[in-house]
Amino acid sequence: MTEKKSFFRHFQEGAHKMSNLACTSVRTDDVDVPWYASIVHNCIHDDKLSKLKVTLRKFSKQQRTTIVNHKINGSGALFISSLKGRVHIVNYLLDDCGADKELKGIYEVELDHSRHEVSPLWCSAVANKLEVVKALVEHGADINSASDTQSTPVRSACFMTNISIVKILVEHGANIHKPNINGGTCLINSVQSEELCVFLLSKGVDVNAKDNSGNLALHYAIREGRLDTVKVLLKYGSDHTAKNDFGDDALQTAALRGYKSIVKYILETTDQTLEKSAHAYELLGANLVDEVHDIVGGLAMWQESMKIRYQDENNPLLKELPSDTNYAYLHAREPNSLQELHRIIDPDDVYMQALLIRERILGPCHKDVTFGLMYRGAVYADTHRYQRCVDLWKYTYILRHRKNDPLTHECLFTVQALVKLFWEMQVELESGTTEEKVKVEDAQEVFEMLVAQIISGQESLKNSKGNNKGNEDFQLLLQLSLHVIHLMARLDKTSPQNFEFRKAVHHLILQDPRGQEGGSLLHLSVDPKISLTSEEFYSPFPTLSVVEILISCGIDINAVDSKRNTALHNSIKFLTYSELQNEGILDCLLQNDAHVDIHNAEGQSALILLQHAGLPVCPLQYQTLKCLAAESIMKHKLSYEGEVPVCLLPFIQMHG
Repeated sequence: MTEKKSFFRHFQEGAHKMSNLACTSVRTDDVDVPWYASIVHNCIHDDKLSKLKVTLRKFSKQQRTTIVNHKINGSGALFISSLKGRVHIVNYLLDDCGADKELKGIYEVELDHSRHEVSPLWCSAVANKLEVVKALVEHGADINSASDTQSTPVRSACFMTNISIVKILVEHGANIHKPNINGGTCLINSVQSEELCVFLLSKGVDVNAKDNSGNLALHYAIREGRLDTVKVLLKYGSDHTAKNDFGDDALQTAALRGYKSIVKYILETTDQTLEKSAHAYELLGANLVDEVHDIVGGLAMWQESMKIRYQDENNPLLKELPSDTNYAYLHAREPNSLQELHRIIDPDDVYMQALLIRERILGPCHKDVTFGLMYRGAVYADTHRYQRCVDLWKYTYILRHRKNDPLTHECLFTVQALVKLFWEMQVELESGTTEEKVKVEDAQEVFEMLVAQIISGQESLKNSKGNNKGNEDFQLLLQLSLHVIHLMARLDKTSPQNFEFRKAVHHLILQDPRGQEGGSLLHLSVDPKISLTSEEFYSPFPTLSVVEILISCGIDINAVDSKRNTALHNSIKFLTYSELQNEGILDCLLQNDAHVDIHNAEGQSALILLQHAGLPVCPLQYQTLKCLAAESIMKHKLSYEGEVPVCLLPFIQMHG
């Protein structure tokens, strides 16, 4: 006899069945994908797989796929779980949700905070999540999926020294020969690990593959001071004579970086000429003097070099020294014997020797030569020996200017530093905290080079259409030129010096260089924003002296920018009446025939702006009958083309 079920039991079983039915039934209404995607991401962050499953089981697989592939902050669910190493969630997303294995997300590099679009496999390889890598590979993820810089997972894993992951990827067919957009190879990315280099070389990577700057893995290993890796690379046939784009081979790179043990190993295991050996010790000494501040150690290296040069005392290998001396080096000369070397004891003389050695061996345009000059100049500036800094930085500017690449970072940085230094000297002189004056000849020489740089930059921009970075850099040059003009206005000049200065300004004006918004030098000179150049204060603007110099040197006072504003328009927009009056800029512009009735792109004349600002200006004092007639023609839309001389057309058109 069966027991009769109670009503409660019937209700309980029925409710349970309904609950199961509700849990397994498929949602058919519209899904709020972003909402559910955010829940999925929270589950991944909290590592709650069970909650994730409960959240998604009410949906069809197609709907689950849509939800998990929805990106939040640029990344999908699989990417986030791969990055965090949640292999159980990764497997669920792949098996039950059909997550896109190749859907890229945003990976932020911790070192420089740069952001890259990469695949789940790529990010898990970099994050050293071995089990996730295995799962993705087993599910058929693209083993060579590259980042936005064409870096493959295996190459990036090499960089992170994730050896186990590198081996798994290689085992499954990863391409260990493919470089990134800069030519960086897996081997280059592995120089920090002897084990990884041996593994890659045993798999057949090219030991002499170069990056886009001509560097081998050997160059990189030397720069990182990895003697163990250097030995491996040389053993596998790396070309120690190969030079990068700066002309540095393995020995020279080691010497420049100051790695004595690597220099000695290369000298012991490779064929080198006596001169190359001597150069290596000379560069080592220069590094010790400048980088380590070890004058005794530097002199010891130079003595070692001199011994090499005098191995045959009857036929010594003498340095090939220039006949002329250089003001920047205090007219110092290099010693050509041990006796001469022993006479160099003053620290300043030793520092000059380090600079001389680099220029002789590397050539004047090598980056280490110019960097050394800038560094030594900065040391002088910090100890208030400003003229010595000017000498070295000016010489650096000359060297970098010779390359005829006007918008390079190095050239821009050098002239920027010089102009900033000039103004710091001038401010300290005027405040009585220094007696060192900016020499007119120094400022003039820098200004003339700056003018040449602007002209060259103008040509460069014409040939590179739509280069925003180039336009920014060119604007910087124009602003620096105005700061130098302002400086020169404050310096006491002889008549010949003043003539040469104004001739250079006139030459610049003839080129009609324009800033980012089409403004002329006069437009920029009335803009208070240029007081801050590259977010640093140089000198106060606007200033009447600069406006007067530009006008007296022939600048077009009525030139218009890209919005058809004249300098007069801008001065009224940027400055209050009291500022205009105190500086005398408004009077200067008006007295030099600045048109008050030229209309800009918004149909406003300077006169209208003056009147709107409530400034006391009498219109008839500055408007001619010609101007009134032209304004009337444009205002009433009278026909004039073909009825007036062609030469008058621009004049009429600018009045309306």
